[in-house]
Amino acid sequence: MGIASSIIFYSAIAGLSTMVGIALVIMGEAWVLRYSHYVNSFAAGLILGVAFFHLFPESLELSGNALLFIFLGFLVFYLLENMMVLHSGSEIHFSEKKNPRHAKGLVMFSGLFFHSLIDGVIIGVGFEIDPKLGLLTSLGIISHELPEGVTSFSLLVTSIPRKTAVKMAVAVALATPLGAIISLAFIGGLSEATVGLLLAMAGGTFLYIAASDLIPETHEKGGILNALFLLLGVLCLFSLSKMLAA
Repeated sequence: MGIASSIIFYSAIAGLSTMVGIALVIMGEAWVLRYSHYVNSFAAGLILGVAFFHLFPESLELSGNALLFIFLGFLVFYLLENMMVLHSGSEIHFSEKKNPRHAKGLVMFSGLFFHSLIDGVIIGVGFEIDPKLGLLTSLGIISHELPEGVTSFSLLVTSIPRKTAVKMAVAVALATPLGAIISLAFIGGLSEATVGLLLAMAGGTFLYIAASDLIPETHEKGGILNALFLLLGVLCLFSLSKMLAA
C-alpha cells in the first residue's frame, strides 16, 4: 500500500471509530458511560506512548525548535477546548455535571470538527516521515476517536434535535479523513525541518489530549484497574513499536 493510500485508509478507520462511538451511545448510553473510563485509560496509554517514544524524538531530530512547537501544540489545544467548551474524555459524563455551557451546540460542533480535522493532518504528517510512524500515530488517533465519537454525539444531543446531532456527529467523524486528504495536497512539498515542527505540534496535542482529556477520567473513577488499563496501553504501544522495528 502506497503512502497516499495508507493515509486515506487509516484516517478512514479513525473516522469509522468515531462513528462506532456514536452508534454505541445510540444503542446504550448508560452502558457506554459506565465503562468509558477504561477505554479512556487505555487510549491515554497508547497516545502517551506514541508521543514520548516516537513523535517527540523524531521531531527533535528533525528540528532544533521542536520543544517550542511541542509546547505550542499543547497550548493551541488548551485554548481550543477552553474557548469551544468541549473535552474529548472526562466531560463525557456531561449529564452528571449539568454544565449550562454545554448548550452551545454549534460552537461545540465547530471545535470538535476542527479537532478531528487536525487529527487527519497528523496522520498525513506521520506517514510522510515513515510508514511505521504513520501507523503508530494512526493507532493513537484511532484509540482516541472512539471516546470522541461518544462525547461529540452525547454533548450535541443535549442542545439540538437528535437528527441534527447525528448529522453533526457524523460530520465530525468525516473530518478526520478530510484532514488527511487535505494533508496530501501540501505535505510532500514541505522541508524536513517543517515536517519536524508539525510532528512536534502533533506530539504536543497528543500530550494535551492524554493529560487533560483522558487521564482525568482515571482520577475521577479511581481504582487500580484504570491505572492498569493505562499501563496496558503504554505496553501495547511499546510492544508494537518493537515488532515494527524488527
